[in-house]
Amino acid sequence: MEAKVNTLQKCLNSIYKVIRAANDTLCTISKPSVCSEVLLSPQGTAYISGVTEVYRVAKRVEGGMKTLNISNETLQRSLRDIEIIWNNLQAFISFSPSVLRMLPAESTLDCSAVTASGSTQNETCGVCLLRTLNEPNDLNDAENSVLHNGCRYHASCANFWLNCVDSNLPGLLTPEDSSEALNLEALAVLGPNCLETSSKELTVSTAH
Repeated sequence: MEAKVNTLQKCLNSIYKVIRAANDTLCTISKPSVCSEVLLSPQGTAYISGVTEVYRVAKRVEGGMKTLNISNETLQRSLRDIEIIWNNLQAFISFSPSVLRMLPAESTLDCSAVTASGSTQNETCGVCLLRTLNEPNDLNDAENSVLHNGCRYHASCANFWLNCVDSNLPGLLTPEDSSEALNLEALAVLGPNCLETSSKELTVSTAH
């Protein structure tokens, strides 16, 4: 259990850093009109989309904790910090209603209904610890999973971990149990800074 908690903590720490970086970037834009222009640019919408996917990983971690009855104050505090910084980010995004409408509804991010009932260990994501093989009614988290060293992962969870946390994926099974190798190059890599667009690129000319 300690190894699982450590994996979740590393993941949540990195998620917070990514969302905090996005929040800090938008904080530097003083004019709402400029903020809206930034968010509506191709780079801006791609960046926010990437940050949203990172936040989705946090919601999966929360669901995984509930599924496995993991009660840890440090993890809970990290989840609360992420919610606070995410809400702050949404406040900035509200300057551009069209971008705000592009964000997924909170109900689609809630993974608490995804249970481990009937699932086996190798059906559990090695990053968020939530089930990866979806039932027909699992509309919240319909995403293809990938297999590496005998452990399954949500593609975006594996992608986030490799680009933002560590170059080695955490696993619930040993390499000897592997039945299939993951082609890491097939993953849609978010980039060296977790996102396709660097926050440094989110700038526009204020001269009109």
